[in-house]
Amino acid sequence: MTSAWAGGTMAGGGDTEDTRWDDAMKYRLSYGPAHFGAMYKFADGSGGCYSAAATWTAATCTPEQAHNTAYGFDLGGEYAKFSADVVYQHYNQAISVLNPLLGPESLTQPYQSTTNSINTNPITGANVIGTNNTVYGIVTNNTAVMVAAKYTWEQLKFFGGYEHIRQTNPSNPLGIGASAQGGYLLSGVEDNNLDSPKTVQIWWTGAKYAYDSQTDITLSWYHQLQNDFRLPPECSAAAGFRSSCSGTLNEESLYLDHHFTKRFDIYAGVAYSAVSGGLAIAIPHGPGVPYNYNNNLAPTVGGRFTF
Repeated sequence: MTSAWAGGTMAGGGDTEDTRWDDAMKYRLSYGPAHFGAMYKFADGSGGCYSAAATWTAATCTPEQAHNTAYGFDLGGEYAKFSADVVYQHYNQAISVLNPLLGPESLTQPYQSTTNSINTNPITGANVIGTNNTVYGIVTNNTAVMVAAKYTWEQLKFFGGYEHIRQTNPSNPLGIGASAQGGYLLSGVEDNNLDSPKTVQIWWTGAKYAYDSQTDITLSWYHQLQNDFRLPPECSAAAGFRSSCSGTLNEESLYLDHHFTKRFDIYAGVAYSAVSGGLAIAIPHGPGVPYNYNNNLAPTVGGRFTF
């Protein structure tokens, strides 16, 4: 129902890393013009070693179970040349993986923090792990609702949609040594990254034109809006912003796709995006470290063969 978007936020319920679910089962049902789908992800991996104490020791650190279950539902239908879907999904212990170099306090501090990055507490003890070949993760519970629709008129297909994403601190925390996507271990964890729920809203619309039976041209527009979700509220140009401040993203793209055969096609496209506020900040921790540029022009060409 949606046009592809490089951000990945929409499919992941706020986190690109959670776009694909492992150890899951799904069910589909169609009845006349209506269809229904459901999907459930079982808990898997390790929850790591967690302690609520400000300074970790081997005595206070206890093993945690993974509670990273997820579930989603899709209800939609078609009428003539119009179709629409409503999709709901919830993901427990969703992990947003950050560059592992962001975690250590300094080159002399070999372990990362497990608390809110504004009030860091280094961890020590026999149960913690080093930072080499590990990642640093922010853990949240994610809930997302998406509404999308499409209408076909001769050679044109019009599409549009809206998604509301709400992230909260996890009801079950993860600990050091928990397993993340790709089999990596977490040497730094933030279970209380949010001072208030984080809300992300995304709108999109566009049209696809079938030039002929082999060639499609797609024009799309996207708008993303996030709220303030962390303190202190240093959310002004003078203060330098934080990535936790409210912000916006606008993106437009033009895309051409030509199929030589059913399995082989070539494509070319260009996308322009502009960000402001918290979404224009490169470093998630601390006061604003802005990107070098708040806008980007990205052309691309390529080919693919589908097996």
